[in-house]
Amino acid sequence: MKTPQGRREPVMWAPWRTAASALARICAVLCALASASPAGFCQTYSTTFKGTENPLSEGGRWSNGGLDWTNIRKSGGIAYSTQSGTETGKFKFADSYAVLSGFPPDQEAWGKAYIAKPSSTYHQELEILLRFTSSAHKTTGYECFARCVDGPASYVEIVRWDGPLGKFTYLARKHGAGFGLKNGDTLKASIVGNAITVSINGVRKAQVTDDTFKTGNPGIGEFLACDGGQGIGTNADFGFASFTARGIGERDQRGSLSHRGEEGGCGLSCETARAPCRRLQGHAALHHGLPIFVSISSRVSDASRRRR
Repeated sequence: MKTPQGRREPVMWAPWRTAASALARICAVLCALASASPAGFCQTYSTTFKGTENPLSEGGRWSNGGLDWTNIRKSGGIAYSTQSGTETGKFKFADSYAVLSGFPPDQEAWGKAYIAKPSSTYHQELEILLRFTSSAHKTTGYECFARCVDGPASYVEIVRWDGPLGKFTYLARKHGAGFGLKNGDTLKASIVGNAITVSINGVRKAQVTDDTFKTGNPGIGEFLACDGGQGIGTNADFGFASFTARGIGERDQRGSLSHRGEEGGCGLSCETARAPCRRLQGHAALHHGLPIFVSISSRVSDASRRRR
């Protein structure tokens, strides 16, 4: 627009356009880093298990480094076990599991239960894993699980995995009606400091403290035991229909960011690389658990001075 004197009106929003352009470039770089590295910026992850995979991977986000245990697979929107349930001895405890990476020590995770054929004649268990670390013949961390049946034979337990296959310690055991899972229930577990809490549908079911493991990552696990030959072949009849894991603590309270892809999100948020990334202002992104602060105040101030 021109003034009556024929001179162009000053562009008042140029500094903001400059800042927005700079932030868009920052956003694009950070989003690219988050996409390139499964662990990068991974403070939050959510999935509904679309597609078919065996073992579960979702772009390398999930892993199972233990050779003595079994894998999680996914199909039809369900993550389920590959354990046969007929193993004996210590191999009976070769649970199926998959673990994420890049999370801080304080963490929480929850999943929606899929239970097609509940039965008390065999054992189906869904597990939320916390501070898990796995290698070929050693897996450590905390397993928070519930039986996939709701009634007198139900239970919720917290178990510490102490390394080799079959070596574990019970930390909490709650049995009886009200301590099992029904189809569609949400099983949740968290660890903050040394306090571990398990809930079903928002109702706390078990809590314990343990100082053994200080670091590790969240994940999911499943267990099938076909005692007396009952329940053989039912490992696809139970599993998780959705799952979310989140790092918690002081850094998270400053603001969480989510970079969402087709199969979930992890820890950075950009509306789009072409638009101003306003949600970055005043927040901290996380790369391998380390804070990266993004601020536009000084950049906007400098641009304003240059344009005046």
